[in-house]
Amino acid sequence: MEGVRRNQVCLMPHQGTWDEEYKQVQRKILEVWGENVLDIQHVGSTAIPSIWAKPILDVAVRLGSMESMNRDELEKLGYDYRGPQHGKETYHLFVLRGAGELSLHHIHCYDKRDDEFFQLVGFRDYLRAHGEKAAEYEALKKSLATQYPLDRVAYTEGKRAFIQGIYEIRKQEKGV
Repeated sequence: MEGVRRNQVCLMPHQGTWDEEYKQVQRKILEVWGENVLDIQHVGSTAIPSIWAKPILDVAVRLGSMESMNRDELEKLGYDYRGPQHGKETYHLFVLRGAGELSLHHIHCYDKRDDEFFQLVGFRDYLRAHGEKAAEYEALKKSLATQYPLDRVAYTEGKRAFIQGIYEIRKQEKGV
């Protein structure tokens, strides 16, 4: 993975090597966490072949038990444990950094009761199935990357309404 400097935004066309890198990371996570892993998915824009993405691998892991998550084993593989995120004990983050503090991988760990895992996977699947929405998302991301090249927080916030819109479309399709 090419990676992105901390707090910066850099987009590039989809690379076929990202899927293979995901498979390697998936294998390692399954080796260290075994049966505690209920599901593991490649998420984020690097998982959507038709669009540009920040070259950071996003992996979502749904765990049977957050208490049984062996942090030490993932840390031995070079991942920094960032703890609970967004004030939620049901969501923890690990980050793999490369030279120059490049962010390479984000491992998003969710308790089995946290629906955010399913939202991330559903968002990915929706964009894979709806090319026009994927193109719209890509255009938004490129615009935001130009506007906020040194502010990943503002870039992410700029995507929020679009992402929430897709979540709403999916809820309506499910009749929820």
